Amino acid sequence: MSRFNWAPTAYRLLDGIFCIYKPAGVPVHKIIHSLKLNLCKDLNALPCYEHEIVLGQSPVKENLSTKSVALDTEPGGITDWSEHRLVLGDRYEDSDFNIHFVDGISKNSTGVLVMSVGKFGRQSLDMIAMSKFLRVYHVKGRLGYATDDFTPSGHFIERTSFKHVSHSKLTRLCAAAQAAHTRQMYNMHGVNPDSQAAYEMAARGIIRPRDRRTMPVLYSIKCIDFQPPDFTLEIHSINETCRYFGQLIHDLAVKLKSTAVCTGIRRLRYGHFDTERALLRQQWHLDDIVDNIRGNMDLLEPDKLFVGTGSEEFQRLLPGNRQDSLSLPGVSVPSLNESDTLKVLPSGEPSDGFDVDKLDEQLSTTASVNPQNSSSEDSSSIKSETFDSLNSGLSSGGSKLKSENDAAGVAVNSEDAGLEKG
Repeated sequence: MSRFNWAPTAYRLLDGIFCIYKPAGVPVHKIIHSLKLNLCKDLNALPCYEHEIVLGQSPVKENLSTKSVALDTEPGGITDWSEHRLVLGDRYEDSDFNIHFVDGISKNSTGVLVMSVGKFGRQSLDMIAMSKFLRVYHVKGRLGYATDDFTPSGHFIERTSFKHVSHSKLTRLCAAAQAAHTRQMYNMHGVNPDSQAAYEMAARGIIRPRDRRTMPVLYSIKCIDFQPPDFTLEIHSINETCRYFGQLIHDLAVKLKSTAVCTGIRRLRYGHFDTERALLRQQWHLDDIVDNIRGNMDLLEPDKLFVGTGSEEFQRLLPGNRQDSLSLPGVSVPSLNESDTLKVLPSGEPSDGFDVDKLDEQLSTTASVNPQNSSSEDSSSIKSETFDSLNSGLSSGGSKLKSENDAAGVAVNSEDAGLEKG
């Protein structure tokens, strides 16, 4: 039974980040549908309407004016049936919940899956995606045969021997693959692995890819279990996919003169979200999800959330610095200020025909005369006057510079003529 006694209060608490443990054999879109149905069922079981009649209370009042048994009754009050559950039906539907996920895994994979619900949860999920957290996987493989999709359920291609494969050979091959990916990380940033810049990058922490759409990067590959024909690899990676892991298992086996398929993928950790915070399938209900959202609030602190985001992007994502109503992400809005006008001149200093103080006075005077809610025609006229003054200043400064150059050329020619006469 839920601890909530009012459904709108519980619904307002469904806004944040929660973490579940995805079972094998269930795609992510079916998990989202199951979560929505469970939340609808739990919320609709609570009192939803203000004038809802609670079961067990009689809506009429007995007339006890006589000592005999009351035969007449009078209504205790007028009931507003327009807001009754039997008239309106269930208050919450599956369309009332916006549930999203980040970096999903395939149908046959298991492990930690970070999800969001609500507006604040969606914003936090976008920040988590931009941080490019490190993920930890346990990938299982089986030697001896190959399929077309690198899984046991795929179309069978060939069968090979694996008796010559040992744990030491597989460990050395994993170390070589890790070293190759390490060099690749430096090459993606245009840095020589043997340079001082590479050392400084490594000292700041792990080198993350610049974009989420780049190729997968593996930071660690270790063989933690080897029982032929089965083996298990522990992989730390970013921008990975489950199909890439299957191809990696196949390529490692080919290097060992054998073949293999990927029999299982399990995600143990996604950044700071691990299996201890994940909700099992029997916990995908209202109370447990609200508790999980509240428990994950400490992971949304700036020191934990923006580990892979630049400082300038971190400042833009802060709630106080967002300008969603003024600009769109990735679109730069030009503005006319002092630094921008000074950059027009190649010398870095304003010409004599262009006065910055005068332009500031003109802008301030215009802003004081025109209110903030002025029409677009007034703003366009102000911009045209400002740019006309800027162009006139530049043209006058250029003409003055040209006259000075002509005068200097005349002086040089006169000096040359004097030297020839001498």
